[in-house]
Amino acid sequence: SMVGQFFKDRENIRQLIGILAISVLLLYFILAAQFESFIQPLIVVFTLPLGIGGAFLVLLLAGASLNVMSAIGLVVMLGIMVNDAILKIDTINRLRKEYVESPTEAALEMALHKAGQIRLKPILMTSITTILALIPIIFSSGLGADLQRPLVYSVIGGLTIGTLTALYFVPLAYWFFVSKKKLKEA
Repeated sequence: SMVGQFFKDRENIRQLIGILAISVLLLYFILAAQFESFIQPLIVVFTLPLGIGGAFLVLLLAGASLNVMSAIGLVVMLGIMVNDAILKIDTINRLRKEYVESPTEAALEMALHKAGQIRLKPILMTSITTILALIPIIFSSGLGADLQRPLVYSVIGGLTIGTLTALYFVPLAYWFFVSKKKLKEA
């Protein structure tokens, strides 16, 4: 049988992908209970491939490989993305309940705009501080920096796209996924 670090890394990546799939399922079920909806957690889950795509794009452009460190960076980045999306959806839901005196479509529009205003600074501050804290590792030299560089690339790439998805994709997806029947019930 063939053994070596390459095969161990492949097995670790396979295990991380399995853990990621299980965590996405658990995330969906927890959010379905939290939001009391099966549609709204899908918005959060649909943001994940966008962040992963951004991370892979930066890894490709930087010439880095998908290894254990970059997979750990993906997990960190996905955690931040999920948090931003959950906070945005929760704010929209809370504001929709406040605007009950308005017609349902107007209440949804007002809630989307106000949630965007309320959550803009926290989302930007979280993403920008994380990205700026990781940039020095890109320009550092040494064994530690070389090992952490794929992690940094995946976090920076994913958070760049993840910030845009939290600011633009989440409200847009919320607008499209909330059915007219659901608007009338609210």
